[in-house]
Amino acid sequence: MITSKDRMEFAFAMGRHSRASIHECRRLLRYAATYQRLEETACNRELTAKESAKLENVEKCIRLLVEGFESKVHFQSDPRGCCVKVRTPDGYTNDMGREGICVPA
Repeated sequence: MITSKDRMEFAFAMGRHSRASIHECRRLLRYAATYQRLEETACNRELTAKESAKLENVEKCIRLLVEGFESKVHFQSDPRGCCVKVRTPDGYTNDMGREGICVPA
């Protein structure tokens, strides 16, 4: 479960290490929650055609959003951890795998 503290730490890290606005951070949090939920569903059962299309659309939206503030995104399909990580231009990470800033979901 995501807490307010997690959201604030994410917004602070993004504000400090990228050009993301608070509005973009909030959108990214919403997209990441949807992405995580769909990946969790995919681990439990096969996705329907509608769910698969939604997953692809969410990935596309996240990529476009992150490219808007000159960063890259790393997707992980294992829902036990963080499914969406943002790679900032300065290389800052807050995860153990050194892949980027974890987007809490």
